[in-house]
Amino acid sequence: MEKDNESMEENGSPEDARTFLRERFLRMLGSLKGLEARVSMQEKTNITCKLGGADVDFQHIHVSEMSTPMGVLPHATLRVSDIIAVDVPEVMAAKSDS
Repeated sequence: MEKDNESMEENGSPEDARTFLRERFLRMLGSLKGLEARVSMQEKTNITCKLGGADVDFQHIHVSEMSTPMGVLPHATLRVSDIIAVDVPEVMAAKSDS
């Protein structure tokens, strides 16, 4: 038991780890705002859009200039549960340049 407490003190508490990871996640979301993305959704639907913000519980993502097979919507909200994958080419290009 004492050994567990020592390792917790060295590595920080689980709450500190969650706080650190949550902050990194929120910073990542903020850095994606306004970037062009390709989104794969349920029912084999693929769209392109500009990413916006997300709600507090991360249940919805807000997007703009959403291009679908049916047309273009100036603003939309996507349910995270309907999203299979999000590809942000600008991030991948910047990563390969580094």
